[in-house]
Amino acid sequence: MQPLNPTLIFKGSTAPSRAIVRIGLILISTDEVGGDAFRDIMPRDDVSVFATRGSCEDDWEGFAFTSSFKEVANTLPPADRLDVLAFSCTSATVELGIEGLLSELSNALPGIKYTSPAIAAIEALKQLGAKKVALLTPYPVDVHRSFVKFLEIHGFGVTADGTFDKSTDAEIGELQKESIFAAAKSLVEASEPDALFISCTATPVVEYIDQLEAELGLPIVTSSQAMAWDALRLVGYNRPIPRFGRLLAALR
Repeated sequence: MQPLNPTLIFKGSTAPSRAIVRIGLILISTDEVGGDAFRDIMPRDDVSVFATRGSCEDDWEGFAFTSSFKEVANTLPPADRLDVLAFSCTSATVELGIEGLLSELSNALPGIKYTSPAIAAIEALKQLGAKKVALLTPYPVDVHRSFVKFLEIHGFGVTADGTFDKSTDAEIGELQKESIFAAAKSLVEASEPDALFISCTATPVVEYIDQLEAELGLPIVTSSQAMAWDALRLVGYNRPIPRFGRLLAALR
């Protein structure tokens, strides 16, 4: 029997990632828009995004993953390889409550920073100095009204609000730019708010934020944009990011 050739062992040189920030992103299974929108905002040379998805029912009767937050988060790199864990669902944050969601995330991956679109939107509106807010959502009416209460509980006056009354994330993701712009203009013209909040990571609006701000003449906060801003703020990444509205274009 011929002897086996010896296995060669090489000395491979390694270098740490150039990324300054490493973010774990939990998406819900039905959101076809939010993951790409979040990544598009991030400066790719400085930020690494590691995404996973949790399966949930595509309805509005109550949020729950089919497995636990911890099981979903365990499909990401371990906590000691991440700086921030972001949960990409605005309506679930409102339903679970900020404290409830933060408890779930900290139990899932302890010892890092945490954010979600609704948590981030509150901080972003405060950063912009907004006290009067117009609200545009794509949700069924009952869910939409819970967002009015959520903003009011956190100290904002809702000057005007409207919804597209869509039933699924697939429908939300197919909303046309013209419809979003027309609805936004209607709300702003009717109420003179300090800012407009457009909710839901599935709403396809991130790439149009600069244009919509220019047309409306006031700052726009959206779910994915606010969450990106907050994730970077939490780890002290202060560099301005153009193309996604006043919130990200300013120093954090």
